[in-house]
Amino acid sequence: MKRSTTISFTPQSPAIDHHSSSLFLGSCFAINMAEKFDFFSLPYTSNPFGVLFQPLAIESLVKRALDQQVFTEADLDQRDDIWFSFNAHTSLSGVDKQTVLDGSNSALSDLRFALLDAKHIIITLGTAWAYKHLERNQFVANCHKQPGGVFNKELLSIQNIERSLSHIYELIHDQNPEVNVLFTVSPVRHIKDGIVENSRSKAHLLAAVHQVVDENEQAHYFPAYELLMDELRDYRYYGSDLIHPDAQAIFHVWECFKTAWVARESQELMETIGGLKAAMNHRSQIPGSNADRDFKRKLQERLEAFRAKHPHISI
Repeated sequence: MKRSTTISFTPQSPAIDHHSSSLFLGSCFAINMAEKFDFFSLPYTSNPFGVLFQPLAIESLVKRALDQQVFTEADLDQRDDIWFSFNAHTSLSGVDKQTVLDGSNSALSDLRFALLDAKHIIITLGTAWAYKHLERNQFVANCHKQPGGVFNKELLSIQNIERSLSHIYELIHDQNPEVNVLFTVSPVRHIKDGIVENSRSKAHLLAAVHQVVDENEQAHYFPAYELLMDELRDYRYYGSDLIHPDAQAIFHVWECFKTAWVARESQELMETIGGLKAAMNHRSQIPGSNADRDFKRKLQERLEAFRAKHPHISI
């Protein structure tokens, strides 16, 4: 008896491999996928400005990076003794204004390089709810724990999201014509907005994404959201908060992504890399024993042989 609906995947082209770089932008689910790239030594850059949940925040930073519009003191705000930018995650905040400014511009430079260098850009959208700073009359990437009265919370329309995603695609494609943009909607449930409100939000994102994908040959959709909602469809695949996918769910999504987007040659290399990293993480029961020294010697030989054959792969 069939007890689950399944989504089938076929290899896509051009595929991701160990010779080309990828860029991850967006919600925390993008970080889950980037961690897999890191483990298997696939070249990547992930969220130079930290987690970005809504499309306007991504659009603003992509435009700023490609236009080389550096951050100045006017772009920073202060809460108590903390300096921060409404365009960036709290990971770029700090007590020293110049350090925050330098860090923001360094992240901007990293983002620009990655946008121009990447062969694949994976953009994961978390929510269609956005916060507009009332005094500035602009949407922010992060509220930085400012009082609620400073912002107005708005549900972005499908049309506004589509315009934003189309602009992101055009900005990148104009300067990096060979790039393929993979859109995905995060399966992380933003239930603090409300159950119904989360469903509306995801629906707006999905409708807008598919409009953009349908209109652009080098724009694609990967169904991470549907894998959790329809294929797995069980709370046992979520963490204890019942919001974030657990390790088993993340692994399943990764396996599907790998099937669809990672080149066969790189998949074979990843098996070898996985075995080497497992050996590197091995802890001997008796350090310094003959067996331990023999294990380390053989591992070093395997690593040297791999690096000699694949000098472009860092492991």
